[in-house]
Amino acid sequence: MDFNVNDLKKLSPRIKALIVFVICLLLGYLYYALFFQAILKKQTSLTTKLTDMQQQIAEKEKVVAQLGRYMREIDALKQSFTVALLKLPNAREIAGLLASVVLSGEEAGVNFLLFEPTPPPPKAPEAKPGAPPKPADAKAPPAKPGDGKDPSGKPAVPEKFYDEIPIKVQLTGSFHNTVSFYAKVAKLPRIVNVEDIAMADAKDVQGKGWIVKTSCTVKTYMFVDRKQ
Repeated sequence: MDFNVNDLKKLSPRIKALIVFVICLLLGYLYYALFFQAILKKQTSLTTKLTDMQQQIAEKEKVVAQLGRYMREIDALKQSFTVALLKLPNAREIAGLLASVVLSGEEAGVNFLLFEPTPPPPKAPEAKPGAPPKPADAKAPPAKPGDGKDPSGKPAVPEKFYDEIPIKVQLTGSFHNTVSFYAKVAKLPRIVNVEDIAMADAKDVQGKGWIVKTSCTVKTYMFVDRKQ
């Protein structure tokens, strides 16, 4: 059966419209299957990547904002540490500091019955090169690098950068003079703490008024450079 243009002209307008609609529908399906579907997939993939990148940028912006805050906190800690070091006397200044404590007592009008500084603990002897380890050390397993433990398996304790120097003190004086002594000690430029205060009953001493005997521990701290 031959089919030509004249035959198409003889068709009714309704059939012609239906044929045109079917052709357009077929062309649209072919365009969607061959081109538009791939474009949609690519757009979806790019949208997903864009969302991921936006989330990463937001997270990194938060990290940058926190980093600035952490840097400011570190600077503040460094300044506080520097101020603390300035308040810690070194070994050469301890004698002068103890003299300042005694002078504070004299200015406050108290009498010292006992002023006994305790020297800082001696440094642990360093192991000589080539010396054999002790039996206990030989049994201990070697510490893994970065595990934060010593060979015995216990957590490593940070080494202090200062030594405590406690001073046993016994003094007599009026209550006002004793409190004045503590106030003067607190105002010294170096760190000096008063602990374990014990006061006996006040006694009425002829010509001196009510006198109280006080025992306490005056504690100061000496900076120690462990690297030396």
